[in-house]
This record gives sequence, structure tokens and C-alpha cells, in this order.
Amino acid sequence: MPPVGGRRGCAEVGLRFPPSGFTDRTAARAGVRYASWLRRFGGWAVDTLLIITINYVIAALYTVTIGGITKSYVWTLILIAVVSSTAIVYNTLCLAKLEGQTPGMRVLQIRCTPIGNRRRISIPQAFTRSIVGALFTTSITVQFVRPFLAGWAEAALAVLTVLAWFWPLVDQRRQTWWDHLAATLVLSDGGW
Repeated sequence: MPPVGGRRGCAEVGLRFPPSGFTDRTAARAGVRYASWLRRFGGWAVDTLLIITINYVIAALYTVTIGGITKSYVWTLILIAVVSSTAIVYNTLCLAKLEGQTPGMRVLQIRCTPIGNRRRISIPQAFTRSIVGALFTTSITVQFVRPFLAGWAEAALAVLTVLAWFWPLVDQRRQTWWDHLAATLVLSDGGW
């Protein structure tokens, strides 16, 4: 019998949480499988397509209601602010309200979980993860900061972005920098 409200428990979706006393050395024995870099990237790609679609609809509504983007500088800045925050809002709400999964994560069967004893990721954790992830993975950040940077600083920002993307390949728990700051893990999820 399904639980009230139609929500499935974690045991029903195939995700096993580590027992107390869990360490990185006992992860395999505890049934914990960290998500691979390729699955994480695939989930990000699916989510990016959804976010681009949402941004396209926002831009189309903007064009229909206010006019062309080049007509008003202030409204264009407002549009850029809304579009750049779409990914942050999307990721935060999905992770906090959809049991640690965005639609892209669900398709690739991976799940974001907190490192602590809680079973669900909190809104502050999801927000922290989304903000830091957006800072390292979007070009909008670079466009706003770029005019203020010297040539070497721009190159350093590019190196940091590449390092952020490939950090899970060398991390013991396959965590990104935003996972470390939000105290989360991304695990393989055997089912839905």
C-alpha cells in the first residue's frame, strides 16, 4: 500500500542509505555506490535542456509583452537577471522537493543526498549547492565578471571552471566543489 500523499519512501525507490558509522572505506559493503562522472554530466545535460526551454519561454514572453531586447536597456538587464536565476531556482526546488533529484538526475538514476543522518536534502543545502554550481558552470557569471578581470585572472577563472567540472574524477567520494560546500553526495539510485 503506497504511503499517504503518493510519496514513495527511500527504500521503495531503491536507494540505500549508509548505516551509522559509515566511512569511505566501508561504502561498498554498506551498498553505497557513488554516481559516476558520466552519469552526473548526462543528468546536467538533460537539466540544461529543460532550463534552456524555460528561458526560451521567458524570453519569448518578454519579447511579446515588452518588445525587442535591444529597445530597453533596463528591461534587458531584468531579463538577464531572471534568466540567470532560473537554473538556481530550478535546481534548488527540484533537489529539495523532489527527494534529491532533478528530472535529469531521475532519468540517469542518480540522487543527491545529505552526508549527515537526514534522509532528504534541505532547502539551504539545495540552495548552496545550486548557487556554487551556477557560479562555476554558467557563462553568465563570466560575462558579468569578465570586464573587471585582467588577462591572467580571466585565464585563472577558466582553469577553475575546468577543475570544478572534472573534480569528481579525482575525489574519493566523487563530489564536486558544490557538493563539498553543501555537504551532499550524489549516489547511484537503483530504481525509481
